[in-house]
Amino acid sequence: MSGFDNGGAAPPPPPPPSAGGGGAIPQRGLGEILTAAFELYRANAAQLIKIVAIVVVPLTFVLALLTQVAFKQNCDATNAQTFQDVSNCISSVGRSLFIGAIGAFIAVAIQQLILGSVTRGGAAAVLGRPVDVESSYRYAFSRLGGLIGLALLIALAVFLGFFVFIIGALIVAVFFAMAVPVFIIERAGAVDSMSRSWKLVSGHWWHTFGVIIVASILAGIVNGILTAIGGSNFFLSWIFSAIAQSITAPFVALVAVILYIDLRSRHEGLTADQLGTQLDAAQA
Repeated sequence: MSGFDNGGAAPPPPPPPSAGGGGAIPQRGLGEILTAAFELYRANAAQLIKIVAIVVVPLTFVLALLTQVAFKQNCDATNAQTFQDVSNCISSVGRSLFIGAIGAFIAVAIQQLILGSVTRGGAAAVLGRPVDVESSYRYAFSRLGGLIGLALLIALAVFLGFFVFIIGALIVAVFFAMAVPVFIIERAGAVDSMSRSWKLVSGHWWHTFGVIIVASILAGIVNGILTAIGGSNFFLSWIFSAIAQSITAPFVALVAVILYIDLRSRHEGLTADQLGTQLDAAQA
């Protein structure tokens, strides 16, 4: 249990420095991290939402279309009377699975692209720098293969954790929660990013879990309300799903970046100058 924190016995952290300051970045509690994320979101909403919307709007349309095609019933196996009927049903199921697999791969690739881009933009926002949509996407594109590999490795680790112990999947997922910020900001490889994330979360598991679960609940509420408005209508479902993701994804990414910075501050006494230097090196 050494990887878990001590329940928050440390004294309250001092107020955060100005965005552009070069001094040590103070530790932040749950409320301070969420407040900082809300403030940064409000100050950079237009650019952060644009980063997500550029891809999410067409992505949700394609996925919604693929879902309708993949799960469209072209036969009823219970009424199949001839070998040809059974063969047609098998072909239909195979086609649906193939289309579903294509859709899943597209979703993973694009979601990782969005995650990388908004993480890059969010890191710039934390430092008080302007959020550049083009440079954020250009950098994420340059590391897209690694981001996809990282997502698959984390999914595999969580899957294995589930079989070891049901709660193990959750524990593993939290330990790897900082892998994407590490991958983007520190330019580490996929495996090294997972290892680094584990080290950063070690000793502060409950703190990390608390921040992630509260941010996820807040985003989930907004997503649920907006997607419910779309209902079963294809067009409205697409529109409101895209709006929901465009609004919530930047906030969740900002929380992850601020949490990553907070964990580094707890372990390393990270300064704004050090973070800025790493971000500049990653951009080069």
